Amino acid sequence: MSIAPQEQELAIPKRMLPPWLMYSLLTIFLWGVWGATSKAVANDINAYMNQVLFTIGLVPLLCLVVRSPRLAGGKSRKRGIFYAVITGILGGTGNITFFTSLTLGGRAAVVVPMMSLSPLATVILAFLVLRERISASQIMGLGLAVVAIYLLSM
Repeated sequence: MSIAPQEQELAIPKRMLPPWLMYSLLTIFLWGVWGATSKAVANDINAYMNQVLFTIGLVPLLCLVVRSPRLAGGKSRKRGIFYAVITGILGGTGNITFFTSLTLGGRAAVVVPMMSLSPLATVILAFLVLRERISASQIMGLGLAVVAIYLLSM
């Protein structure tokens, strides 16, 4: 006895959210909590010690990643390692400046959303360096993001 195609489709549950969206929502939550706790920490220690402790906090995650079978993959391993190290340096320096802004009295409710405008730099660099195209609606979105941060900081 075979199941008709319509009945078969009903028997297979569909995911409510695609996996990439679930991970994105989890990232928003985790980074939101991270931003709030970063302000609490900034009241007690300086930005450089905060970065040191932040890095130590990554060690347990590093242990999990090192055990991953995906660690060996990649097309151009040397170039990938180079870019990963540069990314780490840029990210760490960005963390220090972020922690410093909180230490110097910046409110988490303003600093964290403002820091979240980093995609503006990414879009501009993608246009200038990678020669990616930017649509008119994307340009409008970038402008609105800047206006939103201005309004939020008032």
